[in-house]
Amino acid sequence: MWKEVHIDAPNVIGLECSGKVSETEFERMHDWLDEKLRSDSKPALIVFMGNWEGYEDASALWEDMKIETRHRDDFSRVAIVGDQDWIEWGVKAGNLLTGAELKWFDTKDRANAISWVSGSS
Repeated sequence: MWKEVHIDAPNVIGLECSGKVSETEFERMHDWLDEKLRSDSKPALIVFMGNWEGYEDASALWEDMKIETRHRDDFSRVAIVGDQDWIEWGVKAGNLLTGAELKWFDTKDRANAISWVSGSS
């Protein structure tokens, strides 16, 4: 599942993924992102993935890829916060696909991630 996370910084959108995320949940996330992007001009995004277990199935992965492709140039910075090594490698590969600055942070560096994504560091 995923949920919105309030970040106390201007022009920063936050969300958290936990457990396995389904195609339907990614579709709802996509709608939510579309709504958020209507009100902010090129906001930053922070995604907390400390409890994320992956995709429910291949259709969920496909929906996530559609979101990433559609919004590749919509964010100024994207911080991914997690503690699984494979997420860090995914962020490195994602750097090739996005127009935003993209950076991975370990879960213990949450405060640094928020500072970086908001442009405070």
